[in-house]
Amino acid sequence: RSAGRNEGEPKGPPGRKTTSILFYTNLLPSSRSSEALTGVHKRRIARVRTVATMDGNRHARRPLKAHHCPSWKEKLRQNCLKRVREERAHLLWKIRLSGRQSQNQEETVESAFRGIVANELKKIKQATPNDHTGISTSGCDDLIWEYDGHQMDCSAESNYEELLIEMERYLYEDLKEELIRKELEAYEEEDEYLAQAVFEHMQLNDGKAGKNESVWCPICKRGELRENHHLIYCTGCKLQLNPGNDKGVNLAFLCNRLGEVHEDHLDKGCKATPSFFLEARFDVTALYIRCQACSTFDIVL
Repeated sequence: RSAGRNEGEPKGPPGRKTTSILFYTNLLPSSRSSEALTGVHKRRIARVRTVATMDGNRHARRPLKAHHCPSWKEKLRQNCLKRVREERAHLLWKIRLSGRQSQNQEETVESAFRGIVANELKKIKQATPNDHTGISTSGCDDLIWEYDGHQMDCSAESNYEELLIEMERYLYEDLKEELIRKELEAYEEEDEYLAQAVFEHMQLNDGKAGKNESVWCPICKRGELRENHHLIYCTGCKLQLNPGNDKGVNLAFLCNRLGEVHEDHLDKGCKATPSFFLEARFDVTALYIRCQACSTFDIVL
């Protein structure tokens, strides 16, 4: 028996160190400590099961949360649509600069909309620094619909895409209304021109350009064409035509020419309104008709 060996300690083989059974015995819990450890173990298992149950039921609870959308989402939506309305001209200018390819236009629109969303989201976050919505401003590429302690909602990406689609629809609906309004104005102007042209055509071809009949000025559309000796002039603008000693060129001849050029222009199928103007070439002042839409250019007199 070696010195320091405790009484009751078993003898080991020669040359081999003997480990005390008491060492292992001390590691074993007593009945009281065993009950404590068992309680801790049970609580841990219960906690794990609770977390697992919460994870499993997370998708079942989200539809209930969808009915109580946080107010900041609606505020973000309204602010983004307001920005689209205010910056519509700038956005359309960006689209024109991107080129005619639809892919480039889509990328330009999406990039502009993402920038608006990120900017408005940052404004909301700065306005409420102590809120508990958990809004993430890490970048426009992140899923921004975060709340409830930074937990990501499963419908975040679809909500984000829906907002972008609504902004795009808002932009093009506004543009569509403006185009329709311009088309209606063009139709009204066209109808007015056609009615005037038909009236002038009937008036001019009927040869009613006498002394007591008024002929509208083709340039100002306000004054009347009159004749004084060999000078044809307008009472409302500076139109003056001097046919010289040619007796066949008078106000009646000018009326016939106006009827002919109107008819030629209408026969081309062009519905745009032509313009009349005076131009001096080689010391001779002449009356011309021109239409930018159909490239009509002719001398009237």
